[in-house]
Formats: sequence, C-alpha cells, structure tokens
Amino acid sequence: MTYSLYIAVLLLSGMGAGSLAKRFKIPSVTGYILCGLILGPSVFNLISSDVYDSLNFVNEIALGMLALSVGTELHYRVFKAFGKNLMIMSLGNTLFTGILVTLLTWLVGMPIEYALVLGPLAMSVAPSGVVSVVKEKRSQGEMTQNLLGLVAFDNLLTILSFGIMVAFVQSFGNEATSGLLLVGMVIFDILLAMVIGIATGFFVSYFVRKNIVNDQLLVLLLAALLFNSGIAAVLGLSPILTNLTAGVAISNLTSRKILIATLLDRIEMPIFILFLTLAGAHLDVAILGQVGLIGLAYIVARFLGKYFGILIFSSFTGMEKKIRYNLGLGLLPHAGVAIGLATIAERSLPQVSGAITGVVLTGVVVFEIIGPLLLGKSLDAVGESGQMGKTESIR
Repeated sequence: MTYSLYIAVLLLSGMGAGSLAKRFKIPSVTGYILCGLILGPSVFNLISSDVYDSLNFVNEIALGMLALSVGTELHYRVFKAFGKNLMIMSLGNTLFTGILVTLLTWLVGMPIEYALVLGPLAMSVAPSGVVSVVKEKRSQGEMTQNLLGLVAFDNLLTILSFGIMVAFVQSFGNEATSGLLLVGMVIFDILLAMVIGIATGFFVSYFVRKNIVNDQLLVLLLAALLFNSGIAAVLGLSPILTNLTAGVAISNLTSRKILIATLLDRIEMPIFILFLTLAGAHLDVAILGQVGLIGLAYIVARFLGKYFGILIFSSFTGMEKKIRYNLGLGLLPHAGVAIGLATIAERSLPQVSGAITGVVLTGVVVFEIIGPLLLGKSLDAVGESGQMGKTESIR
C-alpha cells in the first residue's frame, strides 16, 4: 500500500475505535491505542516498524502541538495560584518515582548503570494521553489545572534528570572531568532549547498582538512548532522542551491562550488520531514476555511512585483531599517522551543492546491502555468532567 492509504486506514479505523470506546464509557484515547495495537505487530502487522518509521513526521507534529498546548496552560496566573504546589508535587513525585524504579529494577536483576537511566525515564508523563482525555471530558477545575501544570513540570524534570544521568553513566570508568563536561553540555542544551522556544514565542506573540486574521495566525503557529521541532532535531535538542517553552512565552506575552487553543482545535483531531493509533501500532505485546520480572518491576514501581508521590507531597499543600487521592492517577499515561528518550539512551549507551527500550516499551504497553482510563475516572470522581465553559477561563 501507499502511505496515503496507510494514513486513510489509520484515520478511519482509529476514529471508529474511538467512537466505539466512548459507547462503553472508555476514553477515546484508549480506543485509538487498542486499534493501533491490533493493526500493528501484535495482531495483523498491517502497520509494520518500517511504516511506523516512515510516518514519523506525524509524531513530530503531534508532540510539538501537545507541548505547545501544555505550555500555554502555564500562564503567570497559574503560577501565582498553583506554582508553589506544582513545584512541591512535581519534585516530590518525580524523585520518588525515579528512586523507586531504579531500586526495584536493580533489585530484580537490571545492571545498576541501566537502572539509573530507567529511573528518569519513568518520571515522564505522556502529554497526548492527558491532554486528549481532558479535552474529551471537557474538564476544568483545580485538579485539571494542577494536572496540566504537572505534565509540563514532570517532563521538564525528566529531560533534565535524564540528560544528567546519561552523562553520569557515560562517565563510568572515565576521568571525573569528562563526566562534568557531559553534564555541562546537557545543561547548555536545555538552556539553548528554552532560548529557541522563547524566541519563537516572541515571534508568534508579535502577530497575535497585531490581530492578524486567524487563518494566517494558524499558519504561523504551525510554522513555529515545526521550526522548533526541526531545529531541535538538527541541534540534538528536545523538541518537546522547545515547543513547551514557546507555549509558555505565547501565553504570558499575549494572555490569549484561549485563541491559541481554538486555532489548534481546528486541526488537532486528525493529527491526534493518527499519532495515538500509530503509538498503539508501535507497541508489541510480545515484549511483555521478553523483559520478564524487570518489566513488571518497572510497571509496579512507576505506578506506586506516581500515585503515592503525589499523595504524600500534596499533603504539604492546601489541596482538597479528594483531589489529592485522584491526582496521581492522572499522571500514569506514558508514551512519546519516554520512548524518545529511551531511543536516545540506546544510542548514547550502545552496550545496552535494547534492554532499556524493551523495559520502557513494556511500561508503555500497560500505561497507555490503563492510564487514560484511570485519568477519566479520576476526573469524574472529583466532579471536574463537563465543567469547561461553566467557569471563567484564564485569559
């Protein structure tokens, strides 16, 4: 088949699976991923690894759009209202998750240098799983705001800690100065990614303030996020970090996040269906049997780390009890960021021979199916589903 036909099949089958999932009161995201799982190597192998790699541009666009969208939620008013709580909960849950995953995977047989890399990878949260469910549920409120903020903070901490940990592992057996140099390069790359994001945010916000027609503004937004993703790939930076920073800049320089969200809504549905169905097709359930006890340890430790990390550290905030008990369940989706970083780890540590990617993909198989489902249930439990439009949005 041609790639046009593959895209048509993914769009139609994914949309059908999403609609079917909603009939059973399951998030559409879960339907998209399960559909991809059936189309992929696990069942029919219609979407092979070669086809997946050829359609990788879809992932770039979708991840850029998601990062931009999450970034626009980090308005200074959100920082003013939730900033202290977000920092406490994000630092708490990511460190708790990272330490727990590292210890448990090491105890069941993972070499310590690889377990140290698995820890930061487990910290990440899939923006696709969270944003898609929040929009589908039309959710709004304290938990939703904290959830979107934590997605951004957790992934930022993931990127930072992952880069430092890979540099540390690479320095095993080398002089200490080489390790320090690697850490310095990681910090420089993160700062450079943020500078590029801020620059493109200034560029877009200039035209937002000029009140150009919405169609032209949409073109500029797409150009900006593609530029961020492209230049990040060329320079070896994080495309998620560049676009997330751009979203933060746009939101705070213009106070028009509602306009940006409305423009992205025009085109995001087909892109998200493609992205999430492809994500499902990339999964192979056979990997579950290959990684054995280490994969199970990763799943258990990540679940406990995210849930109890939030539960414990949210006790230091003034958050309502029902939100504290549900917020951690919203941070379970696990896909794009983790897979991308795991691939980087395999390239940076060639002696790994697929061990890290295998374990991470095992976690992704499980969390991409149960994560959106538990997130939807948690939003229902705190009463924030269907609240969008009923309360005043931050402008």
